[in-house]
Amino acid sequence: MNPPLVELQQVDKHFGRQTEVLRCIDLDVHPRDTVAVLGPSGSGKSTLLNILGGLLPPSSGNVRFDGQDLHGRDQKELAALRNREIGFIFQAHHLLPQCSALENVLVPTLVHPKGELRNSAPERARQLLTEVGLGERLQHRPSELSGGEQQRVAVVRALINQPRLLLADEPTGSLDEQATDHLGDLLCQLNERHHVALVTVTHSRRLAARMSRVLTLRDGSLTEAPAPQ
Repeated sequence: MNPPLVELQQVDKHFGRQTEVLRCIDLDVHPRDTVAVLGPSGSGKSTLLNILGGLLPPSSGNVRFDGQDLHGRDQKELAALRNREIGFIFQAHHLLPQCSALENVLVPTLVHPKGELRNSAPERARQLLTEVGLGERLQHRPSELSGGEQQRVAVVRALINQPRLLLADEPTGSLDEQATDHLGDLLCQLNERHHVALVTVTHSRRLAARMSRVLTLRDGSLTEAPAPQ
């Protein structure tokens, strides 16, 4: 088996002296993995995702990305790595209301260090938006798109810089069952076509059932769970 893309070893996270959110977390995510993290509200799922993505440091333990210490980098290096290697999808789409779908997708490329990727980004954005069924909606602003369409724009935006890790925080939280199924189809297709590892935090057992691994976070501890039926 290939070495893990991202690896957590004995990770703890607490806020202040009294609030322990994560305890002794061990987790390996390999290239092309699809992982769902289930758990009750307030169990630390979003905190775990933020640590995986370099947005939040652990209180103790090790986090490695591609074999290198993730949180030992300075803020500039960490921001550059997140921009290049990690895509984020949130329940709130955070789309710029004044920009078209195409322009929203291109925002992360504006600070990408590789000029050739920036130059090819518009065509890649059009191809990806077409791939997710939005080829006729490129110039529509978020207010002219449905909730499911806005989420698809957010997914493409997360992929535009060709990351190796895609992190999704409750991506179906505002969607109905049909849109949840469509997004699950889309994420699995993108995982297969673009070889991106996927970790999604979700309350949706429908979405979790689409992933190859299902984990449960409860009382600060992470355990492997059988895939939900």
